[in-house]
Amino acid sequence: MASDFYPDRIRRIYDRRRILNRHEEEERYRRVCEAIPEFESLNLKRSDIIKDNIKRIVLGDTAALNDTNLSISGIEEEKHMLLEKAGFPSDYLDRIYTCSDCKDTGYIGDKRCHCFQEELLNILCSQSDLKTATQHENFANFNIEYYPDDYLMEGTDITPRDNIRKILTMCRDFIDNFSEIPDNLLIYGHSGVGKTFLSNCIAKEILDRGYTVIYLTSYQLFDILETKVFHREELDNMASGILSMLGECDLLIIDDLGTEMINKFTEVQLFMCMQERINNNLSTIISTNLSFDDINSTYSERIFSRLMGHYRLVKMTGHDIRIKKALEHS
Repeated sequence: MASDFYPDRIRRIYDRRRILNRHEEEERYRRVCEAIPEFESLNLKRSDIIKDNIKRIVLGDTAALNDTNLSISGIEEEKHMLLEKAGFPSDYLDRIYTCSDCKDTGYIGDKRCHCFQEELLNILCSQSDLKTATQHENFANFNIEYYPDDYLMEGTDITPRDNIRKILTMCRDFIDNFSEIPDNLLIYGHSGVGKTFLSNCIAKEILDRGYTVIYLTSYQLFDILETKVFHREELDNMASGILSMLGECDLLIIDDLGTEMINKFTEVQLFMCMQERINNNLSTIISTNLSFDDINSTYSERIFSRLMGHYRLVKMTGHDIRIKKALEHS
């Protein structure tokens, strides 16, 4: 489990949350007692009632238990009335939790809470290049002028620039409906047309909305999966953390599919990864330099079927943008 790989950092995060929240609770109580002098005496009265009746309650005296609960309810009601009269919310002194679902433990039962997943991904992202890349590769810097407007795409009546406009609209739809409609994109086209740039643009928008994103090249993905299967003892902390989240992160981006060594192992692992995320209603973006026909002939029928049935096809065309940028700065 991921908690085995980042025990100190994860524990410190939750320890700090609890400490800060307890300090805030104490500060709120101090403010209340300062504003309502009789408030503290009510708490003392509550404690005295419990002390006076604890022995009888432990011995099973039902009447003592009922009387104690009734008295405590009366005191709590009086406290709430005093709080509201003094201008405090009635829940002002309730326990404070950063995450009310797990009460700042990181777990709901024996399962990791969504806040645990978020903290783990924050750690992973801080150690990866994704956040750095998306500082520059985002929609604000996406320039459609790099896409030609002087010829029609083969077999169509639109130019590469018209096509990229349609793609950007599709990406906006993907982002805007991310929380409601699980969706997958297969972005394909020859090298240099902006597939990775576009993936990073989407990643930034999804990250900014508070979701978890893992970005891997296909080589990195299959290297981690191969190490897991054949050399698990060699997994480093980051690889282990990523591995634990492949089927759980909100968005998985697999870049440059087809650059890995394609064999039975990688095909099986890719299919399992894709199928798990489809089953879990989680979104995936795959980019590749392979043509549509190449994908069909390179990968198994099962993988091709999943791509056709569960992914929106995004074909990018144009000239090599990296060459154009290099010429502009030469």
